[in-house]
Amino acid sequence: MGKFFFYSTSICLVVIAFFLSSCGPLYDPINITGKVVNSSDNQPISEALVKITSPSELINETFSNESGEFFFEDVEVDTLVNMTFEVSKEGFVTETVTLSASPEQNLTVPSIAVTSTEFDGGDDSGGVSGATGGAAAIVLTNLASEVINISETGGNVNSAFTFEIQDSTGRPIGPQNAVDVNFVITNGPGGAEGISPEVVRSNENGTVTSNIFAGNRAGNLSIEARIERPEVGLTIRSKPILLTIHGGFPDLEHFSIAADVVNFEGLAISGNRNPISVVVGDKFSNPAKPGTPVYFNTTGGVIQGSGVIQDGELEVDLISGNPRPADGLLTIQAHTFDENDQEIVRTIPVLFSGPPSTQNITVTPNTFDIPPNGSQRFTMEITDVNGNALPFNTNITVTPSDGMTVDGDVDISIPNTLGTGEGITLFSFTAQDSDEETSERQEVSIRIEVETPGGFTASKTISGFKAKSF
Repeated sequence: MGKFFFYSTSICLVVIAFFLSSCGPLYDPINITGKVVNSSDNQPISEALVKITSPSELINETFSNESGEFFFEDVEVDTLVNMTFEVSKEGFVTETVTLSASPEQNLTVPSIAVTSTEFDGGDDSGGVSGATGGAAAIVLTNLASEVINISETGGNVNSAFTFEIQDSTGRPIGPQNAVDVNFVITNGPGGAEGISPEVVRSNENGTVTSNIFAGNRAGNLSIEARIERPEVGLTIRSKPILLTIHGGFPDLEHFSIAADVVNFEGLAISGNRNPISVVVGDKFSNPAKPGTPVYFNTTGGVIQGSGVIQDGELEVDLISGNPRPADGLLTIQAHTFDENDQEIVRTIPVLFSGPPSTQNITVTPNTFDIPPNGSQRFTMEITDVNGNALPFNTNITVTPSDGMTVDGDVDISIPNTLGTGEGITLFSFTAQDSDEETSERQEVSIRIEVETPGGFTASKTISGFKAKSF
């Protein structure tokens, strides 16, 4: 019985080990690229030996090509890790650089400058010779990218940067004067962005390299390098590095569409343009990354088919024309894709409002007889030919003949709306006798005039009487 238990347990452990080994890596491998250059003239260095010296599980080596470029392919990075690169070549000082690498994010190593070991004792032109002095200035020599993307949204989420520490003569400091350089974010969007490593000691060439990582908020940020030299009472600061963090993929909850005019004069006019705008944000409420495409279609007229967002916004034109919906109501759709490559859609209705007509101006009562010093109240219904609201900014005026005044809805501008009802298609006004004395009963009239922004007009006149005043 004991042997059977031992054998069963062993078999289970073997099966579990086989299963775990067959699962493969959790993340896709990354590629690492970089370049080796001469510190004196920035020319490429070929046949330089480039090693990954840490972490131990990623140790590897390669040589730079004729362009000074080197490549490490399919490096298995499954967590945020600091990687150290060592560059060596006969006749040059060995250089080391430490950078942070992230899973599934290809890494570009800033140009690694190596210094010749041949001593330059100066010349007759006034060049400085001898040992370098202590740190006096910090100069940015390389920035991998001025634009990064917020975390968890794809694209590069970090950018490497390199500073050179110089003495008072402008020469890179030597190893005998090595200093710790602190990196500080002096301004940023406050989305947990960070620098890794935050403190780097200058190497044999007087340079330091680190990485800025984006957080979960888009915006601008600046980085400063600082050196504290308490022995001489000096704090050395670099000029700020300026970068931009872009937003991520579109998110349906932060995707909006709007029309500049919803009751648009398009039923009787071709070529009239109506701006349609979208606002596209990511899941963190930041503007989605610039260059994100949005596609449009419409059930009426013609719409500019696509565009790319900038600062989270995009505007295209709806152009009036065929096809024209029978009831005047059309639908516009905007399409884009989220972080899972799934299509997301927002929809908005727009009305092709038509021209006015006399048949669509109804006044109640349609005749009247106003007593001496009396008044009469009227209601009006005014629509386009489909019974919808007239186009936005259509003017309606009510004008009485002599001897009367009118007040109420007598100078109307149609609002920007899809609706109907009070103040849109239904109105009212009151006509009053304005003569103190009238010797006889008079025939009077009230004229209703309608004019759209496109110049279409219609009118109706109602006639009646007002009685004599004595």
